[in-house]
Amino acid sequence: MLGGCDNLDVDIDTDGVPLAELDMSGGAPSGVVLAGSDTVMITTGDEFDIDVEGTSGARDRMRFSFKDDALVIHRENGDWSSDDGTATVNITMPAPETLVMAGSGTMNTDGMAEKAEIVIAGSGTVTAASIAATKMEVTVGGSGTLSASGTTRDLELNMAGSGKADMAGLQVDDAEVTIAGSGNAEFASDGKVHANLAGSGTVRVRGSATCERKSIGSGELICEDG
Repeated sequence: MLGGCDNLDVDIDTDGVPLAELDMSGGAPSGVVLAGSDTVMITTGDEFDIDVEGTSGARDRMRFSFKDDALVIHRENGDWSSDDGTATVNITMPAPETLVMAGSGTMNTDGMAEKAEIVIAGSGTVTAASIAATKMEVTVGGSGTLSASGTTRDLELNMAGSGKADMAGLQVDDAEVTIAGSGNAEFASDGKVHANLAGSGTVRVRGSATCERKSIGSGELICEDG
C-alpha cells in the first residue's frame, strides 16, 4: 500500500534502479511517489518521459521503480541526505490519479485525473494546479503543505497533524472534512460542507456554502462569503 486516506503507513521499497536501467516499456503509471528531499515536476502529456537534472552526485544517486501502478522515486539505499545537492525529476505523463509525498521534497503538477488522490506523509510540499476532478481525496499527515487550485465536485479532506491544505483556489461543490490535530485548511464552496474537528485545527470555507460541524476541542469551521 503506497498511501491512502485510511492508511498513512507509506511503504517505500529501498530497491530501485538508475533511470538508465528503468524498464519503461509497460507505459505510463497512474501515480507518482516521492520519498526524500528532491523535486518532481510533472507536465501532463500523452507520452511518458523522465529526465533528471542536478549535480552529478545527486543524479547518480536517484533510484526508480514501479509499484502498484505508481512510479516510485527515491535515493540509493533510502538515503535522504542532500550533501551532494538535490535533483529535479521532470516527468511527462497523462494526468496522474495519485500523488504521494513521503519526505521533505517538493512535487508540482499542472493537472490531475478526474478521480484524484493526494497524500502527504511528512514535511514535503505538493502543488497541484488546473484540477478538474469529479472526486478528490486529500490526506495531509504531519507538517506537510498542499497547494491546490481548480475545481472538484466532491472533496474528501483528512488532516492528521500540523499540516496545511492551502486550497483557496479550489472550487468545491460538496466537501467532507476531518481534522485531527492542529492542521489548517482552506477552500471555496457554494455547496455543502461537513466537518469533523478533533483538535485545534481550522477549516476556512469561502463562498456561500451550507456548513455543518461536529467538534471535540477548540477546532473551528469558518464559512464566510467571498
